[in-house]
Amino acid sequence: MSGWVSRFRRDVNSQTKYLQRLRPPKSMSTKSGIFVGSGDSYACALLMEYLSNHRMIAYHPSDILNCPQVLLDHEIFFISASGRTRSNIEAAQIARKFGVKTTAVTVCYKSPLEEVCNETLHLNYLHNPRSSNTGILEFTATVIYCMALIGISINLNIAGKIFKNAYEQVNLCGQNLPTRFQSILFLGNGMSYPLANYGALKMHELFGFRSFGYLLDDYYHAPIFSLKKPDCVFVLDNEKSKNSLSANFHNKLRKTHALSFHFQPEVGRSPFEKILFSIFVIQILGLILAEKLKIDKPYYLSRKRILKLSSSLIY
Repeated sequence: MSGWVSRFRRDVNSQTKYLQRLRPPKSMSTKSGIFVGSGDSYACALLMEYLSNHRMIAYHPSDILNCPQVLLDHEIFFISASGRTRSNIEAAQIARKFGVKTTAVTVCYKSPLEEVCNETLHLNYLHNPRSSNTGILEFTATVIYCMALIGISINLNIAGKIFKNAYEQVNLCGQNLPTRFQSILFLGNGMSYPLANYGALKMHELFGFRSFGYLLDDYYHAPIFSLKKPDCVFVLDNEKSKNSLSANFHNKLRKTHALSFHFQPEVGRSPFEKILFSIFVIQILGLILAEKLKIDKPYYLSRKRILKLSSSLIY
């Protein structure tokens, strides 16, 4: 096992310990707001929209740059682990000109984003300088902070049981996972849809796989026709019912497509518990694939020219 995979495994398996140290913020006083982010952070922002029954709105920074009027009469939360994403900073500067309240949700202290926002929420977990560079700890902590902000009840004491449930389900399907894929698909319904996008992003980043996240309803209409035999389909269910929409779809799909896997929470009933389950499933899937493929570092670090281009565009 490579040194990176060992660090990745440590990051995944130690998450519940890190989460116990979180001190989630109090619920925001306003009933509506805007969450802004790119990449993983946009997946988090979109998740807040679904969890709030669309009282909160998710935007990309470019949405604000193109139409700053959407900021009026809202409190704005800018999500950025590094606090250095250029488009976030530019959008926050526009928000300041409009006189609306802005809050940075970030890991790093004294970041450029923090300097242009009215307030900052720092993720106060123990930072590990020898992490696996996968961003999984930051993402999980950010989601929990944002859920607390919109009034979702947080119970970190059950995180260990949820992790165990997710690990058992992924480990069971991991025995049937191939080492070569044409594409990887994550399908979600309702609040699991933003996490389907998160799953696809991690597959791009960690392995360089062609990967897509779809809303289940959208997938029926057209993308399903491009499904090929080597494609791997992961269905993220947010309901415990055996007759849920996601479960019924999976049962029908697997009759014609062998590489279809369904993940359904068996511990807890609250939105927090269901969301944490799906996050753990995606991250454990990444770990098991890394072990099967025996890679020595995340794929994005091996593409130096592309990484340089990506960084120049983001920062």
